[in-house]
Amino acid sequence: MPVPDFEKRVAQYVQLRALIKAEDDAHKEKMEEKREVLNQLNNLMLEHLNTIGADSVRTKAGTVYRTAKRSASAADFAAFWNFVVKNKFWDLVDRKPNVTAVSEYLDEHKTLPPGVNLNSTYVVGVRKS
Repeated sequence: MPVPDFEKRVAQYVQLRALIKAEDDAHKEKMEEKREVLNQLNNLMLEHLNTIGADSVRTKAGTVYRTAKRSASAADFAAFWNFVVKNKFWDLVDRKPNVTAVSEYLDEHKTLPPGVNLNSTYVVGVRKS
């Protein structure tokens, strides 16, 4: 079986990879303004939902709804790690506090594990009619 011109294939690969990156970068730049307007609309709709105290609003154009996104981080990793090891709560660890496990722990124990922060933010989603 003949050996392909490997150097030529490597050169083609490098060239094609650079072309793809350049086109991806150009597309990202082209879409930046549109994404910013979309983000502004998102913030406006979320502010309105918060103002009227609603989780969703149905319109003829579609339904706007908000959902909670949680994130967990260690405020004091040493305290958190000592707690995990002492109690063998390995499911709380994900090289960072595991959001799902920390949320379940909070629901069950009505307090956070030591050294952990848990944050919730709301994001808006829109479904077409």
